[in-house]
Amino acid sequence: MGKRVWVVLALVAAFCFAAALRSVAEEDGEAGLVRISEEQRTSLLVSHPGVGDSCEIFGDDGTPVYQYTSFDSGMGMAVYMDPAACAGNPYPFQITDVHLILFGPLAADWLWPVEVQVSIREVSGGDKCGGPDSILISEIFSVPISSGYPNWANLNLSVPWCVSGPFFVEIMYLSHRDASQLPSLVMDEAVAAGPDTCDNWFLDTDGYHDWVDFWGTDPPGDAIIRATGYVNAMECDSFWYFKPDTTNAPSGIPDFSQYQFADSMALCGPTAVANCLWWFDAVPEDYDGDPVGFIRCLADYFGTHPDSGTCVDSIQSGLERYFQDYGFALEENTYVKPDFYEMEDSLKACQDIILLLGFWQLDREWERVGGHFVTMAGVCSDSVKVALSDPGRDAAEEGWAGRLRPEEHPPHPVGDTLHNNPLYVSQDMYVAAVEPHVGGEWRLFFYEDFQEIGAFEGQNFQPGQHELSVPYDPQLPIYPEVEYAIMICPKSSAVDDQEDSSTPRSFELHQNYPNPFNNQTVIKFNLRRPANVSLVIYNILGQKVRALVDEHLSAGSQTVNWDGKDDKGNDLSSGVYFYQLRAGQLTETKRLVLLK
Repeated sequence: MGKRVWVVLALVAAFCFAAALRSVAEEDGEAGLVRISEEQRTSLLVSHPGVGDSCEIFGDDGTPVYQYTSFDSGMGMAVYMDPAACAGNPYPFQITDVHLILFGPLAADWLWPVEVQVSIREVSGGDKCGGPDSILISEIFSVPISSGYPNWANLNLSVPWCVSGPFFVEIMYLSHRDASQLPSLVMDEAVAAGPDTCDNWFLDTDGYHDWVDFWGTDPPGDAIIRATGYVNAMECDSFWYFKPDTTNAPSGIPDFSQYQFADSMALCGPTAVANCLWWFDAVPEDYDGDPVGFIRCLADYFGTHPDSGTCVDSIQSGLERYFQDYGFALEENTYVKPDFYEMEDSLKACQDIILLLGFWQLDREWERVGGHFVTMAGVCSDSVKVALSDPGRDAAEEGWAGRLRPEEHPPHPVGDTLHNNPLYVSQDMYVAAVEPHVGGEWRLFFYEDFQEIGAFEGQNFQPGQHELSVPYDPQLPIYPEVEYAIMICPKSSAVDDQEDSSTPRSFELHQNYPNPFNNQTVIKFNLRRPANVSLVIYNILGQKVRALVDEHLSAGSQTVNWDGKDDKGNDLSSGVYFYQLRAGQLTETKRLVLLK
């Protein structure tokens, strides 16, 4: 029999097989939905184990029942993943692998898709029912035929990705060999009628559709797609900067509570300022070891109202009088709608920062519900995140993203005095969305999820905001906007006295040049005063690859060359790297690109 005849027979067989699948789908009442036989189901093991100390996240029940067989190029699925399924406080969570079950070669001539794109996507507005949002990381995989049903396709991310909240895993088909042989994903058991979980989203050629909306009725089940990763991955925090420990503040910025005063629930302003001044050791002797009395003292200086809170201009004038009365060599600067990256630089330059969060809702127009003062404890511009010592909540202590110190930290109820000891802090981490808004230039994701925002209703309104005031509507989403930054820092004269005219007047790390580079690049930095200095190169995973400087240096301009090699003299591969300068208590990080 000639070769051409064999080709014709193969095509006929493929057509008949596809027609049989369509027939089964029609019997099930949904185009492209194929029921898996009992014999096939028993051959499929879906309890894919995690590796080592990693944790596997999945939303399916592990029972293969259906295959959806009508995916075309550019179509796919996105599945909601919540790392909280792994641990009470899983963050930072590092995603390393994605696992799925594709439609496999049930016949010898089945034609297999060749490429899929795996993407980790943000959750729109922090609400999974808003669907998948922007891509955090994306990678293309060529799927071998051995990964077909009933086997798992185990896709290892070449660059593990860290998240500080739930996320979507997206699987999108890029190509297949024959338009008549469309690929599929395996689905689990049919779900019972009830409210939509918003866990599964169908990617069609016109965008995303909720899984329930796509079917028009209860969907057949959840796509069997899973993710593996590591909880509390320390390498995710390589580029975090936290205010350093001091004798007076052994765990960085303190985390005093506003809810220990029987006559007021609105002392967050004085409490947030007290966190900063305690770190500076700018506390009068009368209140040494007495945070409660100190907060009361500041409330008097600021004219804080027990119900409506504090005005920013009252904090400004109150701090000026406070510094004068007690002789502290500090000064205050206030910024309206502060820039995230400017606040990062200022925090690293030994300046302490209080933020006023405004809580906004959108009905027919933008309206302000209330406000709340918090203290910046740390920042990470690489992932655009901020850590807060919050007078009104302890999210990290409750199992959300954050830094708990000490690690063996007992939870405490509202009004408890545990955090009157600056040793105990719950520095809560949030993703910052840098985008213009009526309230500010950046806002916090997920802040509104941890506690009833109504506790701050009607508080901390500033001049000109009262006409925008409305009661809190729990049916509308909250937008926590950074409206003001109050910065406390040493007086410039106190710094100038320690410098001469030939010394650079700022701590500054310059961008390397050339960038990108091939064989050599130059890194320059300025030192305000003599200091113990380290200059280290990290890869994109946060692993140290080269120590360029580790010594005591004099004040002035410094120049260092890097040849693109690691500490062992090996050539590093092309990619993004970071260089981090530490000089005493100061830290700054920038990125560079190596091209071979």
